[in-house]
Amino acid sequence: MPAGTCYLAEQPLAALLEVTRGLTLLSEAFLDSRRLLTVQLPHGLPLADLTAARAYRYGLTAEVAATSNYDMPHAWAAALRDAGFAGVRYHVRHDPGADLAGIAWFGRAGRLRHPPSAHRQHVPAALLVKAAPYGVQVAANLPPVE
Repeated sequence: MPAGTCYLAEQPLAALLEVTRGLTLLSEAFLDSRRLLTVQLPHGLPLADLTAARAYRYGLTAEVAATSNYDMPHAWAAALRDAGFAGVRYHVRHDPGADLAGIAWFGRAGRLRHPPSAHRQHVPAALLVKAAPYGVQVAANLPPVE
């Protein structure tokens, strides 16, 4: 990915699945240490939609978001940035149904000078209910990982 890429999710469930990267047993301490951030992106941000059927005519397949080898997605991202896109919309890797989407927003490396306004909250219980069909569970009193 181009330097300074910020990864976002369109749905809170997508954010949870991506940050846990396939883990299904989560500790209360892990969840307490996390915050769900809601960000409003600039209006009219030109995104390349890799989830659209028309992306296939350019040689894109679902592999671009599902691979664990990031060379190909990084090459696509660099080419799309060079073509004038500010980011890409893609199916998140950890959703086997490919129903959830993420956005990789291109920018400069380092801290944003003028970050978008954001709302920060603890991980809501309702989100954990939505994650249950994926096998995600919360366990109390798990020992810390050392």
